[in-house]
Amino acid sequence: MAAVSLAGTGVIASTDYHTVVWTGTTKGGKEVKITLTNALNKGDFEWTFAEKDDTVAAVTFEACYANTDAASTTTTEPFTITYADGVAAGAGEIVLGAGVFSIDGTDIALTRGGGSFKVEREYREINADGDRGAVMGRVVIDASRASITLNALTMLTSVADLYPALA
Repeated sequence: MAAVSLAGTGVIASTDYHTVVWTGTTKGGKEVKITLTNALNKGDFEWTFAEKDDTVAAVTFEACYANTDAASTTTTEPFTITYADGVAAGAGEIVLGAGVFSIDGTDIALTRGGGSFKVEREYREINADGDRGAVMGRVVIDASRASITLNALTMLTSVADLYPALA
């Protein structure tokens, strides 16, 4: 088998943005899916090598907005969380940690330690004289960053699909 050689290009290409999905289930067996659109791995390229241990790379994708108009009224965040129909409150609806990560419909990697999903938001309060604290209707979201991290044990896809600016 021929060796594959990758080198950093220093340029993020449009092909470096992906749809990244984590699909899992609840304790009751109902599907849960988290989808990030236009996701780019902005994490560091870091593999730790240790004697008598396997290399597990933490890979973090951040969803990116597609619009470039700062004055746009489109505020839809570039992620979705989908639950199967019929999910109700109760112990059967606990989301289990095991799941499958995929890029553009292809499984990414076997994982060890699963992963995580995070949405970081920046809120701004519009305050007026006499306000005792936050006032309903005057709190806005200025920024939102959705990211998903997976702890990859074995790559099932090309390493270039995981890290931008590689060729």
